[in-house]
Amino acid sequence: MEPKLKVYATGHVHSDIICAAFAEGCKGQLVPPLKLLNGPAAMYGILRGTAEIVKACEWLARDYYYMDHGYINAGHYDGYYRITLNGRQCSPDPRSKRPDDRWRKLGRPLRPWKRSGRSILVVPLTGAVAEFYRIDPARWLETVVTEIASWTARPVVVKRKEEGELDEYLKDTWCVVTHSSNLATDALLAGVPVIALGESAARTCSWHWRNIEQPEWIEREWWMHEIAYNQFTLPEMRDGGAWKLLQRSAGN
Repeated sequence: MEPKLKVYATGHVHSDIICAAFAEGCKGQLVPPLKLLNGPAAMYGILRGTAEIVKACEWLARDYYYMDHGYINAGHYDGYYRITLNGRQCSPDPRSKRPDDRWRKLGRPLRPWKRSGRSILVVPLTGAVAEFYRIDPARWLETVVTEIASWTARPVVVKRKEEGELDEYLKDTWCVVTHSSNLATDALLAGVPVIALGESAARTCSWHWRNIEQPEWIEREWWMHEIAYNQFTLPEMRDGGAWKLLQRSAGN
C-alpha cells in the first residue's frame, strides 16, 4: 500500500490554512516539517523548514507538490495559489492544448504586445529565493546588468519587491528581466516581453538576449490557458477538485 501523502504545515497562519485545505482535498496527513517522512510530500512556500523538505524530495526523486502565491488573481484567502508537481513553478507546454474555461473565469484581459517602451526593467531576487537557490543577489544583479549592456544601450531600471506599482514601471518598459518573480506573468499579461533566467512559468514565453533588439512576438494565449490550470482556490483544494486536476495532469 502506497504511503499517505504528507502535507508539511509550519505553524504559520498562511501555511496552516492552505496546507489544511490541500490535505482535506487529497486525503493527506498534516505533519510538521521536522524531517522528510515516507510518501509523497506537499508544502506551502520555502520558509520555516519547508525548503529542506523540498531539497530532500529532490535528492531522493520523491514526488512533491509545491504551493505558493498564484500567478493571476493571487491573494489570501480568496485568491489563487499555484500548485506544481516536482518544482516551484509550472512548465507550460503548448502541446497540452488546455481549454480556456479556467482562464476566462479569471476575468483578466490579455493586452496586445506593447511594442514600445525605452528601458529594461530588472527585478532582482528576494532574500529568501536567493538563499534557496544559493545565489548572491548582489552579484546576480551586477552580472545581469552587465549582460544587458552587451546587447543594448537601453537604460536599465531596477525594481525591488514592494518598490512602487508595477503598472507605473511598465509604462516605459521595453522588456522585463527576472529570475523567477511572478511579476513576469503580470508583465506578459500587460503585453511586455520577459526574459526569465531562472525557474519560472514564463520560461516558455521568454525572450533570449538577442531578442532585446531583434524582437519576437510570441503567441501567449495557450500559455495563459496553461497557467490557469496550475493555480487553484482554497475551496477547490478542500473539495478535491484541485487534486483531481493535478492527478489528471500527471497522467494518474
